[in-house]
Amino acid sequence: MLDMTATHARAALLALLSILAACGESAPAPAPQKAPVRTVVLEARVVETPVRIVAQTQANRRVEIRSRVAGTLVKQEYLPGQAVKQGQLLHEIDRRPFEAALSSAQAQLEQAQAKLVDADLAVSRKTSLVAADAAAQKELDDARSAQKNASAQVEIAEAGVRRAQLDLEYTRLVAPFDGKVGRNEKDPGALVDAGQNSLLCVVQETDPILVSFRVSENDMLRWRSGVRSGALSVPTVDEMRVAVETADGARHPEEGRISFRAVSIDPASGTGEVQARLDNKGDKLLPGQFVTAVLLGMSRPDCLTVPQRAVVVSAAGAVVYVVEGGKAVARPVRLGAWLDGEWIVESGLKAGEALVTDGVQRLRPGVEVDVSSAQPAPGK
Repeated sequence: MLDMTATHARAALLALLSILAACGESAPAPAPQKAPVRTVVLEARVVETPVRIVAQTQANRRVEIRSRVAGTLVKQEYLPGQAVKQGQLLHEIDRRPFEAALSSAQAQLEQAQAKLVDADLAVSRKTSLVAADAAAQKELDDARSAQKNASAQVEIAEAGVRRAQLDLEYTRLVAPFDGKVGRNEKDPGALVDAGQNSLLCVVQETDPILVSFRVSENDMLRWRSGVRSGALSVPTVDEMRVAVETADGARHPEEGRISFRAVSIDPASGTGEVQARLDNKGDKLLPGQFVTAVLLGMSRPDCLTVPQRAVVVSAAGAVVYVVEGGKAVARPVRLGAWLDGEWIVESGLKAGEALVTDGVQRLRPGVEVDVSSAQPAPGK
């Protein structure tokens, strides 16, 4: 009985030692897993590269309506802010003093004309008398001198009539073109003159409207260099289109064309002024607004772009990953402009490479990857 118990104890001890020995042996290491990623094959393409510049709107035409004669303002034929037509009456100055001045000038003209008639008759009589040796030559000369003087007085009187007529016309101030009139600076009953007290209102033409902005000398030189190297395609000034975006990001429905560009660079700012003109039906844009001018038509041939999610940015610069031989390879890149959710790549990549777009956060250089699915190239 005791021998059987000892035998069982020894067998249990041997079994336990076998188990402990087996636990001490190392298990085989599992094979490393590949990092799942998605890639796109890079393709060079033509990319539109619009240029955005801070700009300000201004009226196509702006005229201050000022009095050219002194008098009392008697009429205002508009409401501030309303649209007016070319030739429409805006203000009228009391005409009565100018009508009286015109009548006086016309009377002086008639008087001068009558004196000229007398002078002509005197010359005719003196000519006959001198021919008959009944008068001296000096009398004829004096008569001719008086005739010239009378003729000059007629011309002076005629000029006085024209001046009086102009002054009378100046009492009616009309809109010089179709546009909108601002607030009135003088109310009916006020005295106005042709000096500092002459401003009555301002008329502006807002359809079409101008957009004014400044282009730096450095940008001009960069564009020219890009055109020479073939890296940039730029339309001619006449072909370039200009769009306008307001402060809320909305784009104006009409595009315009460049109507003016400075012939010199401002040495103080290193920029040149440019203006574009565009339709403005409904006065969607108002003079004085700060907007963004978008220059359209520029493009870059053979351009590569990468989505934002494919780029890893650190203090050392921007890096993307490409797949070569089934492994992730880090590529430092130089990024250009941000365009429609993608970066333009200036250098570091070439067409035909497989760019990792998803799963970048799991990668390290040399890690084997599993390309689970493919996507079209950026921009396609």
